[in-house]
Amino acid sequence: MDSVDDATRLLDPLLMRARTRIGVTLRGKWHLDVLLGVGGMAAVYAATHRNGSRAAVKLLHAELLVNAEVRSRFLREGYVANAVGHEGAVKVLDDDTAEDGSLFLVTELLDGETLEDRRVRLGGQFSEDDVLSIADQLLDVLAAAHAKGVVHRDLKPENVFLTRSGQVKVLDFGIARLRELSTASSATSIGSTMGTPLYMPPEQARGLWDEVDGRSDLWAVGATMFHLLSGRFVHDGRTANEVLLAAMTKAAPPLAERLPTVSPAVAHVVDRALAFERDDRWPDARRMQEAVRHAYHDRNGAPITTAPRMTVPEAVPNRTLAGGEGAVAPRLPTTGQPVERGASGVAFAALSTLAKPRNAAIAVGGAAALTVAITVVVLLSSGGASRSGVAAGAASAAQAVAVRPATSPSTIVPPTVPAASATPELAATNLPHASATAAMSAAPAQRPAPLSRPAPPTSGRAALPSTPANPNCNPPYVIDPRSGKKNFKMECL
Repeated sequence: MDSVDDATRLLDPLLMRARTRIGVTLRGKWHLDVLLGVGGMAAVYAATHRNGSRAAVKLLHAELLVNAEVRSRFLREGYVANAVGHEGAVKVLDDDTAEDGSLFLVTELLDGETLEDRRVRLGGQFSEDDVLSIADQLLDVLAAAHAKGVVHRDLKPENVFLTRSGQVKVLDFGIARLRELSTASSATSIGSTMGTPLYMPPEQARGLWDEVDGRSDLWAVGATMFHLLSGRFVHDGRTANEVLLAAMTKAAPPLAERLPTVSPAVAHVVDRALAFERDDRWPDARRMQEAVRHAYHDRNGAPITTAPRMTVPEAVPNRTLAGGEGAVAPRLPTTGQPVERGASGVAFAALSTLAKPRNAAIAVGGAAALTVAITVVVLLSSGGASRSGVAAGAASAAQAVAVRPATSPSTIVPPTVPAASATPELAATNLPHASATAAMSAAPAQRPAPLSRPAPPTSGRAALPSTPANPNCNPPYVIDPRSGKKNFKMECL
């Protein structure tokens, strides 16, 4: 699967949608535990069967389901690896259709790392002996595939996997054929419709599919060796189109130009594999494998069968386990729960269970927490309180709400209401301006004096104000000349 940076992960809708499937069970059998990667065609998960066995599940992207030919080819091509009949080809164990119509394949679950991951982990380059050892195993798989008429057409370091025990596995057999049917129209769709330009031989870059054969795979093996040894690509370019153009028109540079220290025997293997004309390359995988073994013997004076077996150290996390480091993209939702994004950009999990009475206490607690959050935001934006003051205020506000676990709303203990004589607190939602916020966060001795209130009436008419503010209210009444009764002015009541 192609790697992307964090910013792309956050904006990639395919990845976001793939993440929502974690925790889903397909057909009542396969529980999706971990998202292993998302590529141009499918998302791959580590999954557990209801009987406890584990495997990888590859789900075809929904956008490709509308093409009936793609659907049939996805299921048919999924068995190409089984037809290869080599242990280095990842086996397909099952295929099915999910409840929502998505097609999926069940394959072997691999624990280890891709060659590209290993190259990056090692600092950018492999040793010559390690590259020869990997090429020997890879070419053994290709010899079996080509003998069955199967051409991979998308070999690259990301599609060659090294298991924990050191066995080379080739991923995505047959996917390149499926990619020809992609209807994507964007400028970035080159990688999904034709293969990967960085590892693409000239005939494939030109779209001459009737000329693509086993020697095309050998060019990709040479490009993979070139990259692992030198840390450089065969062709440079600022865009995929520039790389594609170079693949169509330019011969590969000699490996020694990029890696002057390379041994002549290793350089000969790579340079011949990268020949522009197919007839100038190694004629088949077995002949190239023989050259690889000869190069190893030339370097070490011993057959390649004596080479130490490469393994994946324990320091590399097992990405197939839930919670394993690097198993999923960072800073994205990790469950299948719906997520809503508010106007402020803060994500809130949907609380669908709050309607139930037994969760009423949770609802009250959530409301109190929201009030505290609003208070903190207002305090921070006002600039009238220090961070420590905000923290203290939030803590005291949280303590003001006492919620007891309950089975019905009637048993919820309401917040304690301060006595009428206590100093009134300003509600966070009614703060008129920043100065009032600062006053609320100040020490008690610095707070404004309590607001004066008129004395409550004892009985009958309301008591007259002792110091009327309106000069017309002195006196606050007029005497009826006929009855002699006092009629109080309305504005003075």
